[in-house]
Amino acid sequence: MNSSPLRHALLAVLAVSAAIAQVKPTITDTIRLTAYADNWFAVFINGKLVAADAIDFLPHNQIAVRILPEYPLTIAVLAKDNAEPATGLEYGNRIGDAGFILRLGDGTVTSSRWKAKAFHRGPLNRDTVNPRVERTPLPAGWHAPGFDDSAWPNAREYPAEQVRPDGDYVAEDFTGARFIWSEDLELDNTVILRTTVPAPPGWVRRWNTSPDLDVTALPREVIGEAPAPSAAGRLANLSTRAQVGSGEAVLIPGFVLAGDAPRRVLVRAIGPGLTAFGVAGALADPILEVLQGSEVVAANDNWQSQPAGAAAASAAMDAGAFPLAAGSRDAALVLNLAPGAYTLRVAGVAGATGVALAEIYLLQ
Repeated sequence: MNSSPLRHALLAVLAVSAAIAQVKPTITDTIRLTAYADNWFAVFINGKLVAADAIDFLPHNQIAVRILPEYPLTIAVLAKDNAEPATGLEYGNRIGDAGFILRLGDGTVTSSRWKAKAFHRGPLNRDTVNPRVERTPLPAGWHAPGFDDSAWPNAREYPAEQVRPDGDYVAEDFTGARFIWSEDLELDNTVILRTTVPAPPGWVRRWNTSPDLDVTALPREVIGEAPAPSAAGRLANLSTRAQVGSGEAVLIPGFVLAGDAPRRVLVRAIGPGLTAFGVAGALADPILEVLQGSEVVAANDNWQSQPAGAAAASAAMDAGAFPLAAGSRDAALVLNLAPGAYTLRVAGVAGATGVALAEIYLLQ
């Protein structure tokens, strides 16, 4: 039987493939990552979550993990200070401080060469009596290598004496590193920090294998991206803006929750909050009622007048809704509702009229 040229070529390829030994990375290929924040952080490298503070309050927590470097390294950090979402205050009426520090075993350290941008600020103007916040949604892909942060300002360095690290912080573990944050250490409460690290001189990737498992599908509340829709899909938000009259001319939208288990929802009636968007004639003080049939399930006048006011602010942030100003007369409720048909009723206090926005967000 004569061998064809194609068969000879195939045998040659197989011989070369057999000669290439499979090289796996070992612990000696890894480097140490050490990080600390006042108060909380999550570290992404090349788009993958590699470390997150397991303690979201005091004591402050220093974390050390080992990572397998794949240069260039894009490091993206979501850092948060301990601040109430609706006011920017901590422990009731105090303005907090912050700070983040990191060191890699390859010599990479935090410094003013990193990029830093704040996405939650407050209390604005340091007003602790009538606190207000400014919140910007996290941009999609902020953790990824290809994200464009070129227009972001550089991080600002702060001395350890100003940050006052405590908990299990060990200064010797951060030799050469500096505490960094955005421009305002006290008022900027949620900050993204980013940098890209080139390969060290002479570094060569020793291993030729790649992982088979996929750990890229992370929760949307960490990554800031919406999950892929299911085959059936789902409606996550419904809103309608209209003129609210008096008597029978109030705003009455409806919605239906399907399924066989209770669902958590955020419902809001926005009046004063519309003025920030240039809406004229906004309803000054809306009242929100949730009804099932003729029964009032829940009601709210001013969103912060209820014990669950903080929950409404947190739910709005999770749902991607614009924040309500502290002390505003907008109305909001976070409810666990059984499956069924519901009606919202938005009216004005004392029969007042004006433009209002009724919103329904499905949280889970």
